Amino acid sequence: MRDALDVATRPVVFSHSSTVAVADHPRNVPDDVLARLADNGGVVMVTFVPAFVSRAWADWEESGSVGEPPHVTVADVADHVEHARDVAGAAHIGLGGDYDGTPVLPPDLRDVSRYPVLAEELRRRGWGDADLRALAGGNVLRVLEATDERFARTAHLAVAPR
Repeated sequence: MRDALDVATRPVVFSHSSTVAVADHPRNVPDDVLARLADNGGVVMVTFVPAFVSRAWADWEESGSVGEPPHVTVADVADHVEHARDVAGAAHIGLGGDYDGTPVLPPDLRDVSRYPVLAEELRRRGWGDADLRALAGGNVLRVLEATDERFARTAHLAVAPR
């Protein structure tokens, strides 16, 4: 991540990651990288993969998945989203649920129809509509416009006007 930021001349996307400060995992993004991401204009896409979201789940997997797995919830995912916002800023967070990359997801986020559950959790924590729209797609669309000329030429078609 640091190497990518060292050479990047355009905003970067760290997809399918969460935050090290909330759950230490090699795929998650540390705070120093989150801070640099804001300077770069990029986005971290918080994932819902239980091992990335919950250190207890990762420990359970690493010990052979014996017994009942730890409970991972939408609140755990929201903790990562909020931490990323606190360090990088609301303009630098997206969602990378990883629905095709893991066999298990938090029950509250079992498919894309459940994104409103996460939005409601964040709204309960004080998030406003503009930040929720940015999180749900606006931020990553901004990066795509800045990094992909073909996307930029058709971006007006990608988002319905409000």
